[in-house]
Amino acid sequence: MKKLSSVLILSLALSACATMEVRETSRTTQRIGHAPQLNVISKVTAGEALLSTFQYTSKSGYQVYDGRAMSIGGGRVAVIQGDFLYRADVEGKPAYCTERGVFNMLLPGMTKNACFADRDNDGLLDQVMVASDLSWWHEDITPGIKFGQGIETAPIDRSINSQLLYQGYSNKTLRIAYREYLGDLARPSFSQDLSYDITSFPTEITFRKIKMQIRNADNHGLEYQIIGGY
Repeated sequence: MKKLSSVLILSLALSACATMEVRETSRTTQRIGHAPQLNVISKVTAGEALLSTFQYTSKSGYQVYDGRAMSIGGGRVAVIQGDFLYRADVEGKPAYCTERGVFNMLLPGMTKNACFADRDNDGLLDQVMVASDLSWWHEDITPGIKFGQGIETAPIDRSINSQLLYQGYSNKTLRIAYREYLGDLARPSFSQDLSYDITSFPTEITFRKIKMQIRNADNHGLEYQIIGGY
């Protein structure tokens, strides 16, 4: 979903007179589901997840690849690795502007967004721009700051994600561990170690509502498919 309104408010706050037009913002989506899909033959090795449930947000757009601090207009611009940028036109020319305030005049609360230009389209931001009351300050950047498309994921707040982990097969016993996570933190009270007696393959096992066909297993790996329960 494009958040044009919030970004436009930020851009208008840069200056009443300096001109800028938003062209492209970052996108945030939610993903909720399971992996792998039903009836898909999969293979895992010991310690890997044979089943995962997930609930997370995924944000995509332009990102700064390396951090940098620089002086401009009597203040300081500081960007960090992972900062998101939105596409804009500054004074009629292509630019990439920060979503957060990165320009500081060394006074409390005096922060602004900054914009950057990649003037030779080589994937390096080689000019920084900050809006003043009447115009834009410009400062060259040497060497340029690497940037490009990026993705950032984070668990949905208070979401519960889970995994079934393959622990190995020996003495005709299949060992699986169940783990739950609140956000990105493990919940020890929701962990469980499981074992299944299996004498021949293929065979079917059930965990809660999930039904799996175990096609083959040994201490090196497991071949299986989810056949029901989603």
